[in-house]
Amino acid sequence: MKNKRISLDDIATSLGVSRSLVSLVLNNKDARHGISAKTKQKVLAKAKELNYNPNHFARGLRLGKSFTLGLIVSDIANGFYSKIARNLEDLAEENGYNLITCSTDEDIERELRLIKLLREKQIDGLIISSSQNNPIEFNRLRAEGFPVVLIDRYFDGLEVPAVVVQNCEGAKLAASHLLKQGYKRPLILAIDPVHVYTIRERREGFIDEMKNRSINPMVVNIPFENPFDTIERVIEELVDNSLLPDCIFAINNNLASACLQALRKHNINVPNDIGLISFDDVPYFNFMNPSITAIAQPVDEISYVSFEMLMSSIKGEQSLLTESLTHLPIELIIRESTIKNR
Repeated sequence: MKNKRISLDDIATSLGVSRSLVSLVLNNKDARHGISAKTKQKVLAKAKELNYNPNHFARGLRLGKSFTLGLIVSDIANGFYSKIARNLEDLAEENGYNLITCSTDEDIERELRLIKLLREKQIDGLIISSSQNNPIEFNRLRAEGFPVVLIDRYFDGLEVPAVVVQNCEGAKLAASHLLKQGYKRPLILAIDPVHVYTIRERREGFIDEMKNRSINPMVVNIPFENPFDTIERVIEELVDNSLLPDCIFAINNNLASACLQALRKHNINVPNDIGLISFDDVPYFNFMNPSITAIAQPVDEISYVSFEMLMSSIKGEQSLLTESLTHLPIELIIRESTIKNR
């Protein structure tokens, strides 16, 4: 015979109190309704004794919520996004939510399908690092009253909150550092699609700083799929044609890792033969040989700020957030990969 689910009525009957009192205690609303600490402890103890498990599905139907959030990023395997995903998962759990995470591979159509799929699953809100080339989809979601927050990406004319870092300033810091180290023939390893906000900002910031010193960097756009093989071919062609630069600025940590692997294969010494700097810092950069100089992003702060924005939007507490753009600072971490004759 199937065991009967313990209900609020069961707890209330066993204690001789009202169902509403039990509900207030179990939903952490006891203090505001003047319920004593002694009564609260009795309710919690009885709930534990009876092995009470709340029916979140029924509660969700009653409140019109699923208590589920969505996260869409380009690649959950990327260390930057995996850390954000873990942070958001913890924040969601602390606030009574579950998190569904998806990867787009920077595919615009796949991203739209994932947004549609998550909405069909009745998620309460979405955090997304978008690959779109305009804000139309997100402005439409806002018009429908659906809570959404962008991270790492932004569009002119965007009408939903977004959390980004100082991409242009970070790239300029990277260029300035390389110039101070005496590098003069830089290569930028960017990644498709080139219209993506972060990629464009980093590329343009680096180029602008170099042009101030009358230096025009080479730029190679690497397809999102399988960057390791592509970068290996790029390095091989540069070596064969005696066009190898003296330093490389990798737009993200995946490209930096692929670049270091290709350079090692060709016995090119970092940093004495060629300098390497990455936009994005990941923990293993500090332990590699050589360790990798990087522009570090405040991953924990990106996670926290975007989550708080989404919660405010879901609760309807701060409507002004629907038009806010938050810029967070970056940090240049200098390591061995850009210091010659170390």
